[in-house]
Amino acid sequence: MNNYLSFVRMKELIIVAFPLVMQNSFRMFLGIADKVFVGQLGENSIAGVGAANQLFGLFLTIFFSFSAGLTVLSSQYLGSNKKKEFSMLFSTVILFSILIGVALILIFNMYSKDFLSMMNIKNETLDISNLYFTIIIPTFLFSLLSSNMSSFFISIKRNIFPMMATFISLGINALGDWYFIFVADLGVQGVAYATLIARISEFIFIMFFIIIYFNKKSIPFSFTFDFPKFKKLMKISLPMSIDGAVWQFAMVVHTSLVFLIGVSEVAVFEIMKVFQQLVLTPINAIAAASVGILGTELGKKEFNEARAKSVNSIILSVSLTTLFIFVVIIFKNQIFSLFNIDEKTLKLGLSSLNFIIILIYAQTFNIILPFILRTGGDTWANLLITIIGFWGIQLPLTYLLGLYLSFGLYGIISAMIISESIKGVLFFIRYKKEKWIRDLT
Repeated sequence: MNNYLSFVRMKELIIVAFPLVMQNSFRMFLGIADKVFVGQLGENSIAGVGAANQLFGLFLTIFFSFSAGLTVLSSQYLGSNKKKEFSMLFSTVILFSILIGVALILIFNMYSKDFLSMMNIKNETLDISNLYFTIIIPTFLFSLLSSNMSSFFISIKRNIFPMMATFISLGINALGDWYFIFVADLGVQGVAYATLIARISEFIFIMFFIIIYFNKKSIPFSFTFDFPKFKKLMKISLPMSIDGAVWQFAMVVHTSLVFLIGVSEVAVFEIMKVFQQLVLTPINAIAAASVGILGTELGKKEFNEARAKSVNSIILSVSLTTLFIFVVIIFKNQIFSLFNIDEKTLKLGLSSLNFIIILIYAQTFNIILPFILRTGGDTWANLLITIIGFWGIQLPLTYLLGLYLSFGLYGIISAMIISESIKGVLFFIRYKKEKWIRDLT
């Protein structure tokens, strides 16, 4: 282990990850800004917007996996200096994203309320959720394209460009929230408009950076669909897509179970996500940066170096989790004060925080380890572990502890801790088997 630890390796990881940390932090604060502004409108608004974003995330995550697959293949193509293959792959992914984005927009424009009602959302909360969701539907297309373009920059370790695009969209979103809620007095509808404008703006700016970079580096691009490249992408991305669907659908079911307990519990659950985001956002950035770094080494067949850099990724992730947990503990009261919730809900949230800290440590391993496995295409193992964790353990325990045995929110969080801990052990066992150490090109 000591032979793998290296200041040079850690420095490279930090340099590549830093723009992603900033980008993901901007994106996180964009989401938190929405929740804070919505939090001024009451508990029904917090629950309704949270449910709408859960549904949005379900379908978006399914197809975000193609962005992850693009990063994996692009980093290995560029690591082995196969620029033509990379260009064909990139154009194929862009065309596929446009097709999927348009299809999702059409489907949800017709059936948005039907999908939301499946989450056990009732009455006023359902109306609020549907109002918000119908306005942000067009962002399916823009979010998919932005994700794929960001993946290109991640694969070439030029993460500053998506960081800049996200930073600009954050400013637009915050100003939009302020204007539409407090000046135009549009409530939840205003929050949705601000989100819509921000996501479109992010796409425009990142596309601008793509055009400039392609022209500067003389990278060819044409709207062509290469089926062999798509087949290779599907081989890697399909299990990730199913994995994302299983995970997000489980979270939708999970949220619907929380709704059965009460709106106050849903509000606390949404606020708890803010604490998780504050800690885990940098970890997601390190994991994403690791894909580009490890993929490049695998493409060059430097397998021992890839192994060593993976160890540094894990150690850095755990260290940062510990640091940010201390920050969250210090500022917990200030964070809760941002939301317009009653005293009972506040006490429930504060008493749940210790459980959330344990959960976050388990989730740290379950973020970094699957990303490492993906770099070598070991994606079916990720899928199997996700299915076992969510459908075999977490959801049954959620029903048993949270509803049947009436432990409420404490039972639900306990179920999550047990599930995430078992998943972490399984991911680590798979990581040690080193099935991910291989060249995919």
